[in-house]
Amino acid sequence: MFRLINPKNYLRKARDLYYLKSYDIERVKKEERKKFEQRGFDYTKALAKLNNVLSALKMGEFSSKNSVHTLLFSCISQVSKVRDILEIGTYKGEAALILSKLFPNSLVTTLDLPDSDPILHTSYMRESPYVMKEYKEEQKKNLADPRITFVEKNSFFLPGEMTKKFDLIWIDGGHLYPEVAWDICNAYHLCKLGGWIMCDDVIIDKNGQRNEYVSPDSYEVLEYIRARTGEEVTYFLKKEHPMRSADPRKRKYVALMKKQ
Repeated sequence: MFRLINPKNYLRKARDLYYLKSYDIERVKKEERKKFEQRGFDYTKALAKLNNVLSALKMGEFSSKNSVHTLLFSCISQVSKVRDILEIGTYKGEAALILSKLFPNSLVTTLDLPDSDPILHTSYMRESPYVMKEYKEEQKKNLADPRITFVEKNSFFLPGEMTKKFDLIWIDGGHLYPEVAWDICNAYHLCKLGGWIMCDDVIIDKNGQRNEYVSPDSYEVLEYIRARTGEEVTYFLKKEHPMRSADPRKRKYVALMKKQ
């Protein structure tokens, strides 16, 4: 008995193979390192500092399969005095933990959905009691440092919760409209002059991947702000590894803006 092959699957595999073969990782690395230089960052020193922190936390070493956001945290720690940090989207608290170690003299405020918010239970398989229990335990462990303050609120209510401005804001909450729009806008207004704003999982391709975890929506908002404020936005490739970034429609970036 013959089994029919779905033409869409065949085309998808052919497209993936084409992008993988045409992906020049050495050229990509060269282009990405230039972005670090243009921002005044020392890539080598920042990488060494980050790996020291990751090693102490038993998280391994940074590689091309890891998200560049932690490396950018390390870069900022070397060029700016950061006292107050805000994270939008705590998840398991790993980023907040790394931030607290890279910036030992800082206060970290991290915000995520309360248990009563329906989105919390419908994402990342948290509808499972076992997954939810494991998630909560790991989050509690990662946020144990007294310099980390955990706020359980939908980010829509962020302006009413904050009584200060921040030197560094990391946006990793909802990736679709409307959440991503108010998160980026609130971050801009809550950021101090000279402070840094970073946004995760930015899809630049207008026809790029769209699902509940990623979309081109954040890029549209960032470009809207850039066009009206004149702020420079740099888009760092999130993961350099070919399997993560060869297909331009799935290619994700971490946006970096310094509020001038």
